[in-house]
Amino acid sequence: MRYQENLLTKCPVQLPRLAGARGKDAAEILTIYPELYGQCAARHNQLVDEIKLRESVIYGKD
Repeated sequence: MRYQENLLTKCPVQLPRLAGARGKDAAEILTIYPELYGQCAARHNQLVDEIKLRESVIYGKD
């Protein structure tokens, strides 16, 4: 079975780290993390849905 190429993209293992102890440093990271999480979660959820759909077609599961 083949999956869409974008569903096979791994999420980053290394997340950006704080560059310092100032509020500005934390704010920069807090703007990056939600974007990374949103992309990874959407991809992961779609992959799970795709696998479940294929299982229901192949094995008759819901």
